[in-house]
Amino acid sequence: MDCEAGDKTMKFVRQLGISALALGLGAPFAGSLFRTPSRGLDLDSIARAIDDGSDHVSARQLAEWIRDRRPGLRVIDVRSPAEFRDDAIPTAENVPVDQLAKSHFAPDQTIVLYSQEGAHAGQAWVMLRSLGVTQAVFVPGGLADWRDEVMSPLLPANASPAERAQIAALSHYFGGTPRIGVEQGGDVASVAQTGQRSRRRGC
Repeated sequence: MDCEAGDKTMKFVRQLGISALALGLGAPFAGSLFRTPSRGLDLDSIARAIDDGSDHVSARQLAEWIRDRRPGLRVIDVRSPAEFRDDAIPTAENVPVDQLAKSHFAPDQTIVLYSQEGAHAGQAWVMLRSLGVTQAVFVPGGLADWRDEVMSPLLPANASPAERAQIAALSHYFGGTPRIGVEQGGDVASVAQTGQRSRRRGC
């Protein structure tokens, strides 16, 4: 298995873990929320969203939405104000998890939640669903994925020139520096790597 395939497998496993965690954490809310007529945690619809992948969006897709100025896009960083001031995705606003229930979300908005590595954003997604906000998604790997996929993406050696140019152009738009991949015995290795490395802290 080459490095790129291994990375995709790890991200898939991490995504499944985050989704399962989010669903599990949402379950305790079900009893109390079902008592409120206007709110309810629809576990079936949440399970369907997790199963069909409509609960999340990749960091690269989010970057394209921001670059293209997608109408109604609202990017929300659910980390602490201190973490948000330290580093954040462009156009994002800071709404910590404990403030989400007090926030207003318009029906025509596309809400994208992210945290440091995805766990808190997954929990926040379940919270919004319990509040009746269905047009929300989260970035499974959070800010760490933004750094890896947008600010310092790998240009696969086996990709077409057009695909590599597309990835590089998106990265350059946000001030990133792509990594160049070369073949080494069937594996893809990075021979040029710059930009911030992921700081493993928080969720």
